[in-house]
Amino acid sequence: MDSGHICIEVESNLFFTYLKMTNQSAPLSSKDIVLLNITDSIAVITINRPHKRNALNKDVRSRLFEILKDVDSDHRIKASVITGAGESFAAGADIEAMKDYNAVDAEAASREGSRVFSFIGDMKCPVIAAVNGWALGGGCELAVSCDIRIASEDARFGQPEVMLGIMPGYGATVRLPRIIGDGMARELILTGRILNAHEAYQIGLVNRVVSKSALMDEALNLAGKISHASVAVSSAKKALNNAFDMDMHSALDLQSRLYGQLYNTHDAKEGLISYIKKRRPVFKGR
Repeated sequence: MDSGHICIEVESNLFFTYLKMTNQSAPLSSKDIVLLNITDSIAVITINRPHKRNALNKDVRSRLFEILKDVDSDHRIKASVITGAGESFAAGADIEAMKDYNAVDAEAASREGSRVFSFIGDMKCPVIAAVNGWALGGGCELAVSCDIRIASEDARFGQPEVMLGIMPGYGATVRLPRIIGDGMARELILTGRILNAHEAYQIGLVNRVVSKSALMDEALNLAGKISHASVAVSSAKKALNNAFDMDMHSALDLQSRLYGQLYNTHDAKEGLISYIKKRRPVFKGR
């Protein structure tokens, strides 16, 4: 058996071992399946379905969307962190539910999931994925929907949908090529390859890798650095989001308009004056 076949067999065994863990039976409650905690202008959103490896079923997606919209409308919140309870960030969509889909059901689920994940990109505040453990399928798609990804050393990333005879449905075919390049995105999606945290870092899928115990501290520390200049950060995020969706001329035009608009804000004036006076700026988010 050549090395290529051995590699595929290893990936397949790893994935199906993961499936057995994901589909273990346990009582399922719709209460508190997604948690929100707000501290010092930072929102921490936790997918709380650990007995199902935080699989993203319809209830989870709906509750996550509700919380994301609440966070986006809360002007106190300047940065957000998404993570998972237990040993996983988020498994893919719930396979128990998916097995009964017809084509109409599947397309509707894909559109709904894509709408939720696209909203993350449209949020005014940056969103950091603190990835602990498994982030496969929809879980990986949730992570790549975020602005920044931090992984614990035990994190695993992948789009193994082809091993189930399907394909990614929540945006991986669009977002992954923009983050890691077309060639590597094709390899991951077409083979179902699963990456460890350090491999994900090497290809630019995650921004940094830390110990499991340091994951949330690292994410919150980064969120704190982002949160102090919310107006400027929000404008920069908008420019970055549109960089791939516009031609070069239009993207640069948007950048200039957003840059100019910031000079009408209190924070821009405060930032520039504080620099001249050699003191810390006091931003007010306006």
